[in-house]
Amino acid sequence: MKKGLLYIVLTLLLSVVNVTAGAQSMSNADSVQISLLTCSPGKEVWAQYGHTAIRYYDKQNGEDFALNYGIFSFEQSYFILRFVLGMTDYRLGVQSMDMFLAQYSYEGRAVTEQVLNLSSDDKQLIHKALQENLKPENVVYRYNFFYDNCTSRARDMIVNHLHGKVVYPAADKDATFRSMLHEWNNKYEWSQFGEDLLLGVNADRKTTKPEQQFLPENLRNDFDKATYNGKPLVKETNELLAAEKEVEEPAFPLSPLSIALIFAAISIIMMTFSYRKQQFYRAWDAALMLTSGLMGIIFFIMIFSQHPCVSLNFILFFFNPLPLFFLYSTVKKKKSTWWKIWGILIVLGFIGSLFQDIPVPVLIVALFLLLHCILHLRINKSVTTAGGSKR
Repeated sequence: MKKGLLYIVLTLLLSVVNVTAGAQSMSNADSVQISLLTCSPGKEVWAQYGHTAIRYYDKQNGEDFALNYGIFSFEQSYFILRFVLGMTDYRLGVQSMDMFLAQYSYEGRAVTEQVLNLSSDDKQLIHKALQENLKPENVVYRYNFFYDNCTSRARDMIVNHLHGKVVYPAADKDATFRSMLHEWNNKYEWSQFGEDLLLGVNADRKTTKPEQQFLPENLRNDFDKATYNGKPLVKETNELLAAEKEVEEPAFPLSPLSIALIFAAISIIMMTFSYRKQQFYRAWDAALMLTSGLMGIIFFIMIFSQHPCVSLNFILFFFNPLPLFFLYSTVKKKKSTWWKIWGILIVLGFIGSLFQDIPVPVLIVALFLLLHCILHLRINKSVTTAGGSKR
């Protein structure tokens, strides 16, 4: 209980501290040490990929701060909606290094420090930029997971004041945003599946070196191999905290693939009965249309998101809000118009899968939805033909 209370207090302090790092002018740059801090992943979804911060340590004055661009609050108005639409505001926060380490020690996460090999002039420039960034009118920024996050902000604060002389190792030519995320979330099957659902075709394009540095570990590795003015950018690396051994929590017993295969099995049974009896089951049709339509609302909303990698998503052809408009006429009046439209949309979705990495469970579900549409049209045609022959 005491430990939990300590964590809450630390978190609250992190969000409200208004200390200005090195508010006074830098009297002795030689005593100042500027470092990149890389934190290992946490258990929460937003902490799965680790974190990055800057350490400002003045040995002479005893100032030792962590500057953190990852501060956000769930108390923001319409937080969930704003997050989905890419309209979440994050801000720069400052806390003592002791408090920063206490927080990550509580979470059992590692913290690695890379002390940068900088000149006195470099430190002065970065110090001045930090002071400017810590002004109330500058601390808030519009967060973007891939392009403008806590890691890229920390990198830019450092590198943008090093006169364009930092040289990184070559970029991974085959890395996409999706493939890089898969390297980190492969242990979290449902989390990976959920992110794959929301990520569209733009997440599968090849990325540049700066884009690949949105991940904290990628930036840490690049800094480790980077040079500045012909010398290593990193002077020394220190492990400030070691990660605690992760305790595996019981996972949900069914995987996304298992759910898809169960759906496929139920679909085969329902289609078999429908074909043999040459009739449809309204409850099953309604369930498929309602579920698809409700899922489709989410994908439709994402079209308007400011996240550049989610707005164009071919999964929208499989699941969209249209069945909600056709539900009454299709189920109650037995019209076949929707099955024609849905069949065409699903085919377009499969064509889209040539350009977008769509999860296999989604493709399995889409395939059986397409078969369901085809069966509907075939039985409708048979019934119509039989009725015409009798007349």
